[in-house]
Parts: sequence; structure tokens; C-alpha cells
Amino acid sequence: MRDGGIGWLALSIALLLVFVPAPLLAQSSDSPEATTSDFSPLVASVASKPLNQHALRSWSTRDGLPHNSVNRIAQSNEGYLWLATWEGPVRYNGREFVVFDDIDVTKMPEQGALDLAIDKNTNTVIVGGPRGGLVTFDGQQWQPNNLDSGYVFETVINDLGERWAATANGVFRIAADGSHTHYTTEHGLPADFSFRLYAAPDLGKRQPRLWVGTESGVAYYDGVSDQFIPERSLPNVQIRALRLLSNGMMVIASDDGLFYQNQPDQPFRPWPQPVNGPITAIEEGPEGCLWVGTFEYGLGRVCSDSQDWISVADGLPNSHVLDIFKDRENNMWVSTHGGFAQLRDSLFTSFTPNQGLKGSYVRSINVDDNGVMWVGTNDGVSRRAARGFEAAEDDPLLKALSVLSIEPVGENIVYVGTYTEGVLQLTNGQVTAQLGRQQGLTHSEVRVVKSIPGTSLLLLGTPNGLMLAEGMPGSIRLVKRYTVADGMASDFVTSITIDSDGALWVTSTSSMTYFKSTEQPYSWRPEPVDLEAFTNARNTFAGVFHQGSVWFATDQGLLTRSIETANWRWLSRRNGLPFDKSFTINFDANDNLWLGGSRGILRIPAEDLQAWLKSEVDTVSYQLFTEADGMITRQLTTGGPASVVDRDGHIWFAAALGAVAVDPDQVEDHGVQSPPAVIESVRTDMGLLNSGDELDPNSSRVEFRYVGLGYYMPEHILYQVRLRGFDDNWIDRGRVLNTEYTALPAGEYTFSVRTKYPGGQWSLPTDFHFHKSAYFYQQPWFWFVLVISVLTITITSVHWRIRALENTRKRLQKMVREQTQELETLALQDALTGLANRRAFDQRLGEEVRRGKRHEANLTIGLLDLDHFKAINDRYLHTGGDQILKEISRVIQANVRDIDVVARWGGEEFAVILPHTNVYEARRILERVRIAVEEAQFEEFDRDAHVTVSIGIAELQRNESAEELLIRADRALYHAKGDGRNCLVIDTAALNT
Repeated sequence: MRDGGIGWLALSIALLLVFVPAPLLAQSSDSPEATTSDFSPLVASVASKPLNQHALRSWSTRDGLPHNSVNRIAQSNEGYLWLATWEGPVRYNGREFVVFDDIDVTKMPEQGALDLAIDKNTNTVIVGGPRGGLVTFDGQQWQPNNLDSGYVFETVINDLGERWAATANGVFRIAADGSHTHYTTEHGLPADFSFRLYAAPDLGKRQPRLWVGTESGVAYYDGVSDQFIPERSLPNVQIRALRLLSNGMMVIASDDGLFYQNQPDQPFRPWPQPVNGPITAIEEGPEGCLWVGTFEYGLGRVCSDSQDWISVADGLPNSHVLDIFKDRENNMWVSTHGGFAQLRDSLFTSFTPNQGLKGSYVRSINVDDNGVMWVGTNDGVSRRAARGFEAAEDDPLLKALSVLSIEPVGENIVYVGTYTEGVLQLTNGQVTAQLGRQQGLTHSEVRVVKSIPGTSLLLLGTPNGLMLAEGMPGSIRLVKRYTVADGMASDFVTSITIDSDGALWVTSTSSMTYFKSTEQPYSWRPEPVDLEAFTNARNTFAGVFHQGSVWFATDQGLLTRSIETANWRWLSRRNGLPFDKSFTINFDANDNLWLGGSRGILRIPAEDLQAWLKSEVDTVSYQLFTEADGMITRQLTTGGPASVVDRDGHIWFAAALGAVAVDPDQVEDHGVQSPPAVIESVRTDMGLLNSGDELDPNSSRVEFRYVGLGYYMPEHILYQVRLRGFDDNWIDRGRVLNTEYTALPAGEYTFSVRTKYPGGQWSLPTDFHFHKSAYFYQQPWFWFVLVISVLTITITSVHWRIRALENTRKRLQKMVREQTQELETLALQDALTGLANRRAFDQRLGEEVRRGKRHEANLTIGLLDLDHFKAINDRYLHTGGDQILKEISRVIQANVRDIDVVARWGGEEFAVILPHTNVYEARRILERVRIAVEEAQFEEFDRDAHVTVSIGIAELQRNESAEELLIRADRALYHAKGDGRNCLVIDTAALNT
């Protein structure tokens, strides 16, 4: 700190005077457990549970706190917690600490903050500190209003909105313009050293009054005389705390003890019961009890019928309490020199090693006939005691014992199934018998111990089968063993349930076995249950018999079977459950179903469950309980049993960090209000954005940071967001504290965020309005001008283009006609010979066949094949062969009629269509062709070249197709080839005709 040497020396002297307690009066108790007398000023204040059973959390420098000494706690109108620390004021939102430690920003003479108050009228933070430091913060800027060189210990705002400060040099009243009035002993103060200041509100018969506590007593301010009037009924010693309770009682703590005043015209009286002290802080709890902090005894609570205390051993960060504060959710906050802590009277109560458990990982929990709760952990056995639990470890076997199951029998005997020692018999907490491997067990791991009511028999679940044993005082003997060989589905036993018929339901990690009772007493016949017939569940963790049915918690939901109807039902995620795997199952006195798993505890109302059992509904409603409801962890465990109902109807659960208990009757009255959401900042890629501002069109990113200002379990608050103008629906964000949007179009937007605790209702949304402006080209006028211009240009262009297109159309039409003609010619003409090709021949033949049938005209075709053309190709190569083909095509074309169609039908094959011609006339024409081919000369190519042709002729018959005509012509050609080539053959069908 700057200029810290002299300041801290003076501060140390001042604090030495303030914090060193005077000798305790006779009314103070030397023990943390103080008792009450017959009379208590707190008439109607009753604690629902001891302090050490409250849900307690703490924070220190390890969690981001800048200093472990928290001198004062306050809450702003939005819900932020503000802390005064030696490293400056700190704002806490439940998730992170924001430290204001730069004195160039805060304008404080030194970093340290001794006091912090909130002006509820303006939501202004007022911070007091060393060297007369007094500054205010309106959420945007810090403003100094420093006093003299004294130390500002406390600041308040009275009913008139005036700000007052208690300092080492008297009391100051600060006006709105920053000017101040200084009050000292000359104005009635018992002493200038003023340590405490309290603005009592208007309550009942009491008028608003400003009280000041000095090192020499108490005084109150009289506005008429502008003087302080000493309270003569209190001793002239250091005053530590002042508080007006909701019942109208004024309570003041001094170094001489605790005093109270019932009516304003009565003197203060010493508290009638002994209270540990000296007391450093006072606050009224939500139950009407008086919460007190001390120098060395930690935190106490004084009620009309009880008084209890917690200290470091119970989880308090430090025994020296500096302040106590009650927030808007009725959480109690306690600041110490070791950090600060939160206590709340939650629905669930957790018991951990802080409450005396031996070990934290609980596997089994049960209650004996005396109502005493027994808990088995991976470290040993504990039983319920006055302030929590106590370890049962008098016997060496109990010192380090991994417990899997607990089964009390009678009032004094408890059987403990273990991981390594078999089963132990405890009598009054002492080991009196053991059944392990040395005593006949095949395996030392006993996962389940279940007594058969009305007998001395025990059922033991092991990895090697189900054991029947007899337990007598001082002894345990093995009677019988059931395994797979006897009909069990599996040897590994995870749970045992006894129904009303005395039958057993024995489960494992993959199966279930029904042990049907036989005629012989306490003898059963195992029968595997066909789980595949009605469920996907396999691993069963626990079972219970309730109202004529067996119920099982499994890896795939809940199974139940009616003993009367033998019908199985399966309840799982398909029916509305939030998860499938459950480790524990139980019913409360009102038949509500309680399931426990690694994700919390479910409560299914009895009416919903019955409606589902009757098939009236397919889904059930539920309540999910987690850490927000007081559990130190939501992760439950499995054991034998891992859930039990005690004599008071409370349900207990085994958890990974202790034992958890709940009073089912309080569930309906328990409601955690959703915390208010605060939008902490809105940042764009161009800087911060305030609500109502205009977002620059060049900004492409907007990030919203928000938080729910709730402190039940802030890490588990759920969030939904919606950007109206962009999002159609609410968007789930889980526990994420920021949302980002990119490339938003121009327009009006409202960002909304809402919160809830798991299982609760959504809060009212918190909104942030902004407008994103448009570029000039996004403005309406721009688009109007643009549209008119575009229309004008478009019309002109279209008119010109139409003319150009018309000219182009005519030109293209001409080109198309020409190209079409060329393409049609190319498509129907043989490229080598210029004759019609096969495609053209087929088309023409089809036309002639249809015409011939229609007019009953003759039609003959001829197929021509050059003889031995392969030899020609081999001799003259393909180039020479092509020359011969072209010459032959000219010869054929020259020797047929004009009406005849000549086509190149294949490689060296030609075809001729002879319309209106019978076979005999066709033979004459084609014989002429044959002779012409035979006599053809190829002088330009090779005089020695000689070619002959074979010809097949067929005439169209009645009802004959073109394909059939071609087949007959081809057959005739085949015969011509067979007859020695260079000849003409007519199809016999034509000759017959």
C-alpha cells in the first residue's frame, strides 16, 4: 500500500484497542455448548436443526478472494454480495470475485476496506477504510469523500437518507454535496473512538433511531438538539455490535456481555442465559434466533429453547467472526479472518466427517430398534450421537474397515458386511462374532446382510452366492449356500428383497433370481427371472417391498411386480424420468417414491405413480434434488442398504461425500425461488454497449455476459436466452454465462435472459434493448431510388435487347435449319460410301413394310455380302479395302432402279429395298448387280483385284414384320454363302408363295 508504514502502525494500535476483548463476565460460558435457562427474551424462535447440520460452504484466497479477512458483508439492490477486505472492496456474483484494489481508480487513501454499506435509495456502494477513507461507487465511477485521518469503521444510511460514518475520531454526518458535520464528546458521545454505528428502522413502538457504539458505551442521536444522548443503562465499555430484531427488541453486545431492551422506554438488561463471548457480530436469523459471532468460540445461535455453536472443527474458516449477514434468500453469511462462509437451513441435511462420520464415502446406512442411525463407509462404522455421529472403533477390527452393508437386529446387535473381513457381529459397538473365510465363507466380501424377521437367520449376499447363516449372541454360523448349481441366475449378489409370502428376490449385476418358498421352513427353490421378456434392465442395485409389490432400482429405470397379479411394469426415461440409473429406492409415509442415483434424488408423487400403475398416464412428474437443496454432493452410492427410513419418517441416503437426510413432510413447503438475472456487460468488436444504444453497422459480433445472483448453489443455476428479433424461441445455455451473436442484420433487438435452479421455475426475464443501424445502402430511400433507376435502365435495355434478340433469332433460325439438314443427312448417311446407313435403311424398310401391307403391294429386299473380304483387307490393308467398298457401292447404285434404296448394312454388307417388286423381278435386278460386281475393274487401284458378291433375297409375306423379313433375307444370304458364294439365293418361303 502507498504510504503504508505510518498508516498501518496507527491502524494496528487502533485495532488492538478494539479487538482485544475484556475479561468474560460470569454470564459467559466456557464451553461451546451453552444451556438455556427457563426464560428467554426470544419467545418464539425455534431452530429447525442444529447449526452443524446446516449446509455450509466457505471461500478463501484459494477461491479467488484477495484476502482471507472479510471485515464486512453487504448486498446491493441487484443482488451482488459486496465484501470489505484488506485488499479493497470485492464484488461477488456467486461465480467469481471482482476486486477493486487500484486506489487510482477507487480514490481510496489505502487499499484496505474496513466497512462497506449499500445506500438502498440509490444503490450506491459506500466504502470506509483507513486514514479517513470514504468513497462511493454508483456502478460506473468511484467518488472520494474522505474524512480526516481517523479510521472509518462503519457507515450507515438513516431513514432520512443521510449518510453517517463512525470513525476513530468521532461520528460524521455527510451531506449530499459532500460536506460533513463532525460529532465528538462535545456533542454527547461517550468517547470519540466510535466503533459501531447502527440505523434502527421504524418498527412497532420504536421510532427510527441512529445508535453509535464507542469504546466507552452507547449513545443515540437526537435530531431536535443535534446531540447524542448516552444510554446510561449499559456499562461504559467497548461496544461490539447493535441490532434491532423483528420483534422490536434492541440487542447490544459489549465487552461486558450481551444486553437487550424490549421497549424503547425500558433500560437494557443482561441476557438471562450464558452466552459465549465477547461477541463481535449480531444478526437475526430467518428462524428468529439470534446469531452471534465471537472472538474465539466461532459462531453461535441463541434461540428461545436452545443454543448451539460451530467452529473450525465444524467447517467454519476461522473462529474469529468479523461479521454476520442475512441475504435476500435467507442464507446466512459469516466473515472471519480465514475467509467467509455461507450457512443455510436447506431441505436436505448432509453429514460428513465434520459431523463425526468415520470416512466420507458412505456405502450403507440403517437404523436400529432404538432409532439410532448406523452408517458404514469405506473407512469404518459410525453411529448417531448428540451433535452428529461418532465412530465405533473400540475394537481393532473396526479401526480401518471397508463397510458394504449394515443390518441392525434388535436393540443391541448390528451385523456389518465388509469388503475383507466377512460379516461382523457388533454388540453395543463391540465385535462379538465374525463369519469370514476362516469360519467357512468362500469369499470374504459380504455385500448384503439381510435378517429374516422373527428369526435369528441371516441372508448374506456375496460374489459366490447367497448364504443362509444363523446369528446368535456371540456367534455366527453358516447354514446353507445357494449358487448357480442350485438354479440361481448368477452367483454375484447385489441386493436381497423379502416379499409378503416370504419369497426372496435376489439380484446381481446382470440378472435376477426368484427364490420360491418350499414346504420346508426357510428353504427356497431358485428360479431365474426372464428380464428380457419385459425390460432392458440388467444390473439391479436395490429392492424394496411396498404395498403388495416388489420394487427395484436398476441401470435402466425402475421395475415393479405385483405379488397378486404377477405383472411386471417398467418405469424409465421413456416415461419422463430425467435419468435411468438409480442406486436406491424407498417410499415415505405418504407413499411418495424416492429414487437416488449419481445425478441426484428423485421424488415421484404417489398420485402420479398410482396413475402410471393403472395405465392412466404414460409419463410421471418428478422433483429432482441436487446440491442446491443442501446435499453436499448429488452423487449417491449403492450398498446394503443405501437408503432407509428412520422412526421419524426421515429418509436417509448414502452418498459419495457423506450421509444425506431429508424430511419428506417439508418438501411441499420447500421452494427455492429462481434468482434474478443480471446482464453484467454487453461487448461488441467495437467496445462496450449500453442498453438502448445503437449498434454500429460495422460491428459484426455482440457478446452478452450475464449471471443469476442466487447463492443457494450458484454453480448449478441454469440459463435460457433469447434475442427477440432474431431467435424464435428460448435457447438453453445450461450453466454457460455468456452468449454471442454474429452478423446480425439491421433492426430492433431485445436480448432476454432468465434463470432457475434445477427442478425450479424460470425467473422473470431480464432484458437489454438495442438497435443495430443500417448502412446507407440498407436505408429505404436508397432502395427506392435504386429500384426506380434499375427499372428505367432495365426498360431501356430490354427494349434494345428485344430488337437485337429478334434479329439474332432470325439469323439463328436460318442457321438451325441449315444445320438440321446437315445433321439429318449425316445421321442417315454412311460416311465412307455415301449410301444410306443402317439407321436410314431400318427407317425406310419400316415405312415400306407398312406401305406394302396397307396397299397390299409387293416388297422385296436383298442382302449382299462381298466374298472373302477379309482376304482383301489382309492383302490391301483397310485403306485398300475402303477403296474397294466405295467402288462396289457405285456399281450397286448404278445397276438398280431409281425407286430402289441401296444402303450399307454392315462392314462389307449391303442391302437393297425394292418396292412394288416381287421376288422374281428382284432376282433379275440383283442378278444384274452380281454380274456387274464380278466384272468390276479397279484399274486406279489394282488391275488384279477381283471381287464377287453373294446375295440373299426375300419377299414380304402377309402379316410379316420388317424384322422377320430381314431374318429370311439373311438366311437366304447364308445359303448363298454355303452354295459356294458369288451366287444369288431366294428364300424358299417366297418361292412357295
